[in-house]
Amino acid sequence: MGFTCGIVGLPNVGKSTIFNALTSAGAQAANYPFCTIDPNVGIVSVRDERLYKLAELIKPEKVVPTTVEFLDIAGLVKGASKGEGLGNQFLGHIRSVDAIVHIVRCFEDPDVVHVAGHVDPKRDIDIINTELMLADLEGVEKRMDRTERLAKSGDKKAVVAMDCCTIFKETLENG
Repeated sequence: MGFTCGIVGLPNVGKSTIFNALTSAGAQAANYPFCTIDPNVGIVSVRDERLYKLAELIKPEKVVPTTVEFLDIAGLVKGASKGEGLGNQFLGHIRSVDAIVHIVRCFEDPDVVHVAGHVDPKRDIDIINTELMLADLEGVEKRMDRTERLAKSGDKKAVVAMDCCTIFKETLENG
């Protein structure tokens, strides 16, 4: 059984290029923001010599290596948690992945447009992290709204869930 890895970052930082390098998928990678709207999906088999050594011992009918599914997700912009850019669509796709690979542009090239007009890796990292935290905070608050009544009625699982959500909320609010 494999896992799903979402490739995220600001628009036009090289997400599709990295995706193509990992998957050989040939997804469009162009020099303009939001070249990717719907996520590109590529599946890569993970070669593991241990699996083949076990297969020599056990001699199964079939050897199936694990896989990693990569999602090349549309670029995230400041304000995505409030619906800016492809915000809600992006956040919906990112919720479905098991791991996140954050691509950050650290090079200057006058031929490659940057959504903010100039390259600043720290700012770009902060934008993505902030938007992801705000989306998580919104999810925690929704969960708290759904769970609150059950917790007040004495449901033990709901009380534990509310306690956890309270900790998560405080952590997210404090950065």
